[in-house]
Amino acid sequence: MKQFRHLSALWILGMVAALSSVTLAQAERFELGQRLRACEAAWDAQPDFDRRKEAVPNLKKSVDLFFKLRLSEAGRALDEARFTLRSSRPMTAAALWAESLYVKPDSRFVDLALPALDFTLAQMYAAGEAPQDARLRLTLLLNGKAAAKPFEVVIAKIPFTGKLPIKPIKKLSDGDYTFRAEILSERKTLATTEQTLSIVSQLTGRMLALRQFAEKLSSTTTEAESFRSLMKLLASLADKQSLETNYPSAKLLSEAEIVATALKNGKKFYGQKRTGQFWLNLAITDATAPVRLLAPAAAAKGQPLPLVIAMHGAGGSENLFFDGYGRGAITRFCEKRGWLLVAPRGSAGFTPVRAAEIIEAVDLLYPVDRKQVFLVGHSMGAMQAVASAQTTPERFAAVAALGGGGVVRKDAKIQSLPFFIGVGTEDFALANARKLEAGLKSAEVKEVTMREYAEIEHLVIVQVALADVFAFFDQIASAPGKERP
Repeated sequence: MKQFRHLSALWILGMVAALSSVTLAQAERFELGQRLRACEAAWDAQPDFDRRKEAVPNLKKSVDLFFKLRLSEAGRALDEARFTLRSSRPMTAAALWAESLYVKPDSRFVDLALPALDFTLAQMYAAGEAPQDARLRLTLLLNGKAAAKPFEVVIAKIPFTGKLPIKPIKKLSDGDYTFRAEILSERKTLATTEQTLSIVSQLTGRMLALRQFAEKLSSTTTEAESFRSLMKLLASLADKQSLETNYPSAKLLSEAEIVATALKNGKKFYGQKRTGQFWLNLAITDATAPVRLLAPAAAAKGQPLPLVIAMHGAGGSENLFFDGYGRGAITRFCEKRGWLLVAPRGSAGFTPVRAAEIIEAVDLLYPVDRKQVFLVGHSMGAMQAVASAQTTPERFAAVAALGGGGVVRKDAKIQSLPFFIGVGTEDFALANARKLEAGLKSAEVKEVTMREYAEIEHLVIVQVALADVFAFFDQIASAPGKERP
């Protein structure tokens, strides 16, 4: 465990994706990420400093338990942190029991013709006491509105298995539904959880047609490589795998069909002033780079935009900055400013992300303002951001390293590159962050901003520091005449 702490910090949602080689229940991996995001929401909703401070010990405990692969206990610690943030009053035994439960559908990507969807109600950890009249209510919602009458059933035991009717519901159509589960007692809701359930027509036939086209595809462009990656993702979901996060599978299936048509006709789908979020596999020199990209509404104008490259912690993926770290807080900062955002999937080891080549590949899709390319990294990603900046400092306008450090060598080219370092006083990466500050000053970097956040630990540092990071970036962006190396 000591090895993990020195190699720059992992955080729970990120590491969940990397543990596929360990014998862990996929549902438990997914559920841990769900509970982390719920905890992030509670943190945002609780502005009181003292209440947040009370939650920090359980956040730190959850990280320690996770490093020991005690996932159910890590989930309990996250929930206890959330309960502390949410209320000062003790939870009832029935509410504690309800919060410990989770619903696992047999698949999160199903055919509209499926008669019924099998599901299991399970318990992540032992807690509280079940009320005698406990009931489970399941609701499918589309665009915030119930798509069908809620399905209710008495909870006879745990684990409990049941069937949610699909085919008999005539109102259902293709879409990415919110699958809401509520635990009820005495007409009161004790706990509520939500996940994505994608329902499409003719799933098997559509997937087969796309697979056959993919087998014949020889192109290695970003368009073709992104199509192949999308097909691999959809195949995993169709095979009932519980992946690390919620995916809009119905939307992605439709997108894959449109991309296939474009490829057949020698045309392009991605880029082209198209706005939104996309899972891409960028074609770079002798390799590909899986990324998740946000093209803000401003991209529709076709003008060069600032670009933020976000590097996740060790074991994470391209989804981490979009779905975690404050439930995708960075996407809101970028959308508000009209900035492009790209989150690359880091390597399994400690090889730096090929940031310079990613800039070039993104620029082929959306014009990039080359004077305003910013790097931000968390934990392991902080180290990679520092390494990337040092390799080609002339490519970047500023760097933000959060909850991590990095080795700096004296180089005239890096001295004019502004750095922001953010770390919590309760973060086990505090010493590494301070070493980074000292290293940058020793290298005679002219602009180094160091911010230590009181009573903040590793799990929420990105969520807490992003406002300061973007204020720092804004200062750089508002001074376009500032000399760069």
